[in-house]
Amino acid sequence: MLAASTSAPNTHSSKSMPKPVNWRGVSEGMAAAFAAARNGKLETAEVILRDVLEFAPAEMRAWKLLARIQRKLGHIDAGIASAIRALQLQELNKRHDPAASITLARLLFEQGEHDEALQMLDRLLQLKPGDAVLIQLKEKWLLERPE
Repeated sequence: MLAASTSAPNTHSSKSMPKPVNWRGVSEGMAAAFAAARNGKLETAEVILRDVLEFAPAEMRAWKLLARIQRKLGHIDAGIASAIRALQLQELNKRHDPAASITLARLLFEQGEHDEALQMLDRLLQLKPGDAVLIQLKEKWLLERPE
């Protein structure tokens, strides 16, 4: 487990952290955090979110949820830091088109981040609507994606 900290991790670090063996991706981490919070296990949800943010520090949804959980736990300073980070990321997202590449989309899909991969593929298809490779890949992924 990761140690609690009120400071936001460096999202521009050139070093990538090795992922733990049990890493399931952002989607499953978020789902687990929501489930823990729904079941009143706020400390568990906080730990899950810190783990998610260790490997996906630019995940605005995780920062937002972490801020709400920290507020409920009475960790006001940490909640403020998390809320500020969420707002910074939100502003950054408004000013920049999200990065999109077929390589990143494939990596996301292979990691199990199917929705994110398909959204990225849709952005690529907006740029190249007639691209046969992108169209074929999307059709394949829609068939392979678990429901």
